[in-house]
Amino acid sequence: MTTPAPTDAGTPSAGGPPPWIAVLAIGGLLFGALLIGLQLVGVRVGPAVDPTIPPTGAAAQRTWDQVAATLQAQSFQVQVPQTAYRPGESPELIEVPRLLLQVVLPSTPTGTYVVVYELPTNGDAERVGRDFAAYLASGTGAIQYPRDTRFVIQRVGPTIVFFAWSAEANPDPQLPTIASALQTLGTPLAK
Repeated sequence: MTTPAPTDAGTPSAGGPPPWIAVLAIGGLLFGALLIGLQLVGVRVGPAVDPTIPPTGAAAQRTWDQVAATLQAQSFQVQVPQTAYRPGESPELIEVPRLLLQVVLPSTPTGTYVVVYELPTNGDAERVGRDFAAYLASGTGAIQYPRDTRFVIQRVGPTIVFFAWSAEANPDPQLPTIASALQTLGTPLAK
């Protein structure tokens, strides 16, 4: 009978992952638990990003008033929204000051929204509005809305009036009337 040869203590045993994988996995779990614990006690973890959009000026308020008057002339009830709303928008518009207007519709409890963006100059509004229209026509912008969505993008001085509607997502028959009323304001920028 032969005796088995002694094994080398430095050779990893067969079966199971190498020890460094276990250390990495346990370390990742501990780090994740630490981050969650810090968040729970109120310590901010992550990049210092200020999500606050700067306040609007007089131009946005004038345009908001003009939009409200135009829609009220068509017998729509308008109000300052009671809930947050953020449309799909191009990267240039993410931090642009804006005012929201909510159109109250009997068939839609949440109503529909009109956004007034305020830019520094008429030229900036023209350029950013046209870029926004191109963005909405692109794959990245288009996937943020139902396939049949129609857009109203109008420049009124240094502001952009934006309204999106989809008959498929919201069959309210008054949406085309809202769009038509908004298209009487300023200069169209949609393609």
